Amino acid sequence: MEFTVLFLATAIVMLVAWRGPRRLAMGLFGVVLVACVATYLHHATDVLKLSF
Repeated sequence: MEFTVLFLATAIVMLVAWRGPRRLAMGLFGVVLVACVATYLHHATDVLKLSF
């Protein structure tokens, strides 16, 4: 679900960058970039429960 939201947010940023003001596009890009990094760190730090 969160990856779908990140994908849609990225699509919105691309549309704003295409038609909207540059300052707004850069601000939204920064917000989406922080959200992507936070999602990555959330998943990268999960402990894997493996049993061999």
